[in-house]
Amino acid sequence: FYIPKKEKNFAQVMARKKYLELKLQSLSFERQTIRTCIDTLASHPSKIETLFQESSPYCELFHTVLQPISTELNQWMNADFEYNIKYPEQRIHKSASGLMVRSKSEALIATLLSHNRIPFRYECALCLGETTLHPDFTLRHPKTGAFYYWEHFGMMDNENYAQVAFRKMQLYNINGIMLSDTLLATYESEEAPLKSNIVENMIQQYFL
Repeated sequence: FYIPKKEKNFAQVMARKKYLELKLQSLSFERQTIRTCIDTLASHPSKIETLFQESSPYCELFHTVLQPISTELNQWMNADFEYNIKYPEQRIHKSASGLMVRSKSEALIATLLSHNRIPFRYECALCLGETTLHPDFTLRHPKTGAFYYWEHFGMMDNENYAQVAFRKMQLYNINGIMLSDTLLATYESEEAPLKSNIVENMIQQYFL
């Protein structure tokens, strides 16, 4: 229908309405298509992993050629690695799996990582340029194998400690290991100790 020029504002409103109607139709179609794809994939699960099961006649044949990610990660976690040899006497806290660490909070993190079957190494050497760090935890994503690093800063009410922690985070960022991406960090002070639900939520968010 014809809209006079003096009703330009009304015409713009009608044009926007038409655009939104068509956009809604397009999004509805996309949503239905995605749902159809998800349903199709769910009804046809991948059978590749069955090739690596011990009962499969292909398992031994593939052993030296291909390995499922879980096998590679288990080997990585149990292999020898360069670790922090400074102040071994400070490793006085034991996680549920028997790993000796330097604080109760690190023992909590290690325990929950083991409980959720997240492959990790404790204080494994990491070279960043000319500097070698020993992240509290070097982790691998259980499905993709991607590397993550987890630092726990336990005395943030100490000014000198907090400054060192800040410089350490800067070093990670300069080398492309970004906070909330592949770098995880937890913090605590004397008045605000680390809580298990915080650790559990982070594990769920990044790995499960």
